[in-house]
Amino acid sequence: MFNEVIIPLKSTSPPTPFPLGALPTNMRHFVEYTAKAIQVHSDMPATLALSVLSACVQGKAKIAVTPEWSEELNLYTAVIAEPGERKSAVFAALTAPVQEFVENYNQLHAAEIAAYKNKLNKLEAQKSDLINKGSNDDDIEKLQLEILELEAAPQTPLRLIATDCTPEATAAVMAANNGKIAILSDEGVFDVMAGLYTNGRTNINIYLNSYDGQTISIDRKSSGSLGLERPLITFGVCCQPSVITDFVADKRFFGKGLAQRFLFCQPPSLCGKRTLINLPVEQNTKDEYAALINKLLSLPDSSEKITLSEEAFSAFSDFFNEIEAKIGSEGKYSDTRSFLNKLLGKTARISGLLHLCDNNISTPLNKDTMQNAIAIARYFIAQNELLMNENSDITAAEYVVERIIKTSKKDGQDTYRARDLKRFCQKYKSKELDEILLLLEEHKYVRFIPDAGKQDRSCGNYIINQNILA
Repeated sequence: MFNEVIIPLKSTSPPTPFPLGALPTNMRHFVEYTAKAIQVHSDMPATLALSVLSACVQGKAKIAVTPEWSEELNLYTAVIAEPGERKSAVFAALTAPVQEFVENYNQLHAAEIAAYKNKLNKLEAQKSDLINKGSNDDDIEKLQLEILELEAAPQTPLRLIATDCTPEATAAVMAANNGKIAILSDEGVFDVMAGLYTNGRTNINIYLNSYDGQTISIDRKSSGSLGLERPLITFGVCCQPSVITDFVADKRFFGKGLAQRFLFCQPPSLCGKRTLINLPVEQNTKDEYAALINKLLSLPDSSEKITLSEEAFSAFSDFFNEIEAKIGSEGKYSDTRSFLNKLLGKTARISGLLHLCDNNISTPLNKDTMQNAIAIARYFIAQNELLMNENSDITAAEYVVERIIKTSKKDGQDTYRARDLKRFCQKYKSKELDEILLLLEEHKYVRFIPDAGKQDRSCGNYIINQNILA
């Protein structure tokens, strides 16, 4: 008789809120002020604040867990919220110092930017003129070398944030900004990833490679190839629940590991609970946050590595062992397992972001900072489980369980051939049902016993756990 303890498909307890105490003091104060002033749950600005930190320091350091394992400092985050949740106001508050930094930089370097553009246009015009006149190839090549030398150190307007870019446009923006960009949007970008502007055709390599800074070369029809040696993208986006459901279910994104690169947050809604209040502006809080952002943006680009103190390494090692044990206990096809596989690297990245708020790159990362990063990582574990509990796979699995219980009680039996299950669960195709049954097997709802000498899952019996019939 099969009567093991069932692992529920859905978590029965609400996830704990974002651990605000894990954030650096200036950042925490601003997140709390923003949540209070705009009247949103603090999870929203807290999660997006991590992406703002990421946008400020990506490409300026790495975090070294061991001599052979280091991570970049960029993060991919996505906040799931319905319309009317005041996402735009939160984005405006968090990114205001970044936008101000960009404006000041471009004003300060306006003359150099204009001089560069004029010189480049002049050289391009001279080259075109020589080509049209059929001039000597050596003269044309000499001009081309001047152009390439000039383009090797471009003086272009600084751009740190993009909102709605195709993959090709994203690469072009990154090329003009030292290989980096932050995609921060209150409207989401997953429809663009899925090919909104390209008739459903999509190339997500730029997003995959730019998570780890892997060199990428892109061939463009209009202007030749484009190479990025250490491309880095930060994502901090908001989108509606239905969009995220489609995103994580899309095999183009989940199968290639793009969805698993994201940290998801689904803050409780305050709609219907808000009141009209007129809070005094906390200017000191805003100024301290702006000073932090300016300090981080002023750091030079670097490949220097932040190292861990012995105590920080020990804390990370304990968390590492805990997560590895959890990965081992999850089924091969579990969504949670695939998320956990990338969580340790994200935890290291978060620790690096927190470290640079108060320390130099050369200062070893301490135990308290690592424990704060681990606390944030635990929050995202719970958020991921919340998301996976609400996706279409769970809904499908619940339907199949209901059919199994109803049919089993009617027939008075607890064992069925695979083909019989497919007969009374005809809502799903054979391959879809196989995946659902794998999920149910991982959660101990059923157990599959293959026929002797057979490997095909269509040849065998499914035994129903007595606990779901009780």
